[in-house]
Amino acid sequence: MEWSPNRRLQLWIVLSLSVLLLTTLAAALAGGIVVFFVAVTLWTLGGSGADLFTGDIRTVLVISVSGIILSALLWGERNAPDHAIAITGAQRVSEGEYPELRSTVRNIAHQVAVPVPTIYVAPTETPISLTTGFTARTSRLVVSEGLLDALEEPELRAVVAHEVAHVKNHDAAVMTSATQPVAAAERVTELLRGPTTGIKHGVVSRADYTDAVLSVGLTLVFPLWILSRLLSSSFARTREFAADRGAVAITGEPAALASALKTIDSSLDERPTTDFRRTSIAAFAIVEPDAVDPAGRLAGFTRFKRRLFSTHPPTRARIERLEADYERFSKAE
Repeated sequence: MEWSPNRRLQLWIVLSLSVLLLTTLAAALAGGIVVFFVAVTLWTLGGSGADLFTGDIRTVLVISVSGIILSALLWGERNAPDHAIAITGAQRVSEGEYPELRSTVRNIAHQVAVPVPTIYVAPTETPISLTTGFTARTSRLVVSEGLLDALEEPELRAVVAHEVAHVKNHDAAVMTSATQPVAAAERVTELLRGPTTGIKHGVVSRADYTDAVLSVGLTLVFPLWILSRLLSSSFARTREFAADRGAVAITGEPAALASALKTIDSSLDERPTTDFRRTSIAAFAIVEPDAVDPAGRLAGFTRFKRRLFSTHPPTRARIERLEADYERFSKAE
């Protein structure tokens, strides 16, 4: 199979980035308005008049506060890829370590003419792989020890090809960026639920006052927030199908990737990991852990909502597509 641009993915990239920009600006402005009026209220209650905050001055102050919020958000997100890796406890692979993995990643990256991702290995039995980074040149590939133990060589090559395809498609950078407004609110929610996932690796939550203000802003522009989540989730599902297709174009072995997906999916079922499911990295992983099947009167609605906001297509659907590709390859031979 020859590599060809995925027009649908390109469309989703444009839409996702456009809605990301609109949502972020709207949330920052709404948050700035809230901060401004809280400040005015406290100023007034403190015995000072609010006469200074009128007309053009009020507009300038709101815009200034919104700009500060937006700048703080962008500054705080500059290390988002590093933090995502730190959550897993992964360590950068040095020269001499994992020579077969390094050779596989290097060969596949050279094959599709992309920079070789920096490789990290996570010390967990959970079989995970993911790619993150704002640019192709700064992309990071994370695989777990459990993944390396669970997969045969052709399967591992197919998984690496899937991850490198994300870099080739430039969707790893878009996914890293497009999740930021929603991620800010999720960090606040996760912090309120209790100890965060990365704490076992010494990684404290990145939730801060900027995230809290942005979360308030997102609530005030709730329809736009929902649209942003819907588009980013749909984009995430599309990019997984595109990366599967890219992996097949690279390796010419759809059966190997199908087998790897089956192994990873079954391993996640055997080793249920609530922590991994709760983290922001779940959206970047090659397979998303299955959530607990809902029960009760709202079970149908919960399933419907889960389908809308799922970041991965059903593994069974991906395997069926790969099996269809395998049949076409067999007939062509």
